[in-house]
Amino acid sequence: MPLIRTLVWAAARHAANNPAVRQAVVDAARKAAPVVGRAAREARVAARDAPPLKDPAAFARTIADRLRDLRR
Repeated sequence: MPLIRTLVWAAARHAANNPAVRQAVVDAARKAAPVVGRAAREARVAARDAPPLKDPAAFARTIADRLRDLRR
């Protein structure tokens, strides 16, 4: 396992030093920000509709349905 972790960290450091990769990550984050914000709002609404501590299964179904609708 330490070998895999070392390889992943080395690849991440190498990618972080590449300006093209950094710019691609920034662009992807900017593109994803509105979707992430909508998903967070939907999660809050789902928690109000089906409280996760009282009925975790209903909450999971509700959140899955709401997030699935975001992709369409």
